[in-house]
Amino acid sequence: MRIRKAIICICAAMAFSGGMARAVAPEPTQERVDSVSTAAATVFGAYVGETVYRMQAAGLPIDIDSFTSALGKVLKKEPTGFTPDQADRYMSSVMEELRASVADTVSLASQQEYLRQQASRKGVVTTPSGLLFEVVTEGEGNMPQSGDKVTITYAGRLADGTMFDRSEQPVEFDVDRLVPGFTEGLKMMKPGGVYRIYIPASLGYGAEGIPGAIPGNAALVFDIKLLGVGKTK
Repeated sequence: MRIRKAIICICAAMAFSGGMARAVAPEPTQERVDSVSTAAATVFGAYVGETVYRMQAAGLPIDIDSFTSALGKVLKKEPTGFTPDQADRYMSSVMEELRASVADTVSLASQQEYLRQQASRKGVVTTPSGLLFEVVTEGEGNMPQSGDKVTITYAGRLADGTMFDRSEQPVEFDVDRLVPGFTEGLKMMKPGGVYRIYIPASLGYGAEGIPGAIPGNAALVFDIKLLGVGKTK
C-alpha cells in the first residue's frame, strides 16, 4: 500500500541519516511546517484510521472521539490514564474476551449447504474453483491482472450475517496478496463494478480461520466495489 511505502521510506531515510552529519537546512517557513505536518498526519492518520475501522468491525468497542482525544494526549506526552504497559495488558484482556465469544470452528457441512443454497439463486454464478459471485452493478474498463493494485471498498460477513470486517474509506491492495477467493473475485470485476462474492473455506481462511474473528471452515461473503486499478510499483 502507498501509505506503508511512505512509512518505510521515512524510516529508511531516518536510519540512513543517523550515521551521517546533517546538512544545515534553512529555517522552514510556517507554511512549510503546516504543509508537512498536514501531509504527515494524512499519511499516518489514514493508516491508523483503517486499522481502527478493522478493529471496530472485529467487535472492539472503539469510540472515534475518545480514540482521537487519547491519541492527541499521547502525541503531546500527556497522561491518558494508562501507561503503555497497562494499555497493552488491558487490550490483550479485551482481545481474549472477544476471542472467547467467537466459535473456534463451524461445521464444514453447514457451510457447504449454505453455499449450495446461494448457488441455486438466480444470478449467482459458480466458478470452476468453487467461488460464487453475483453482479450487483457491472463496471467498465480493464479487469485487474496479476501484479496490479486495486482500490476498493468492501464489507465482509459470515454465513450467519455477522460482519467481521469492512472498509470505512477506500483501501488499496496488491491484487495477488489476498486470500485466493478474494483475488479471483477481483480479477472478474471492472472499475465501478459492485459484486457480492461467496468464498468457501478452501479459498478463504481454511480450517484454521482467524482466532477471535473468523471461525475455522467458515464461508465468507464480501460485498466489493472496485474503484480503480493500477500497476504495482
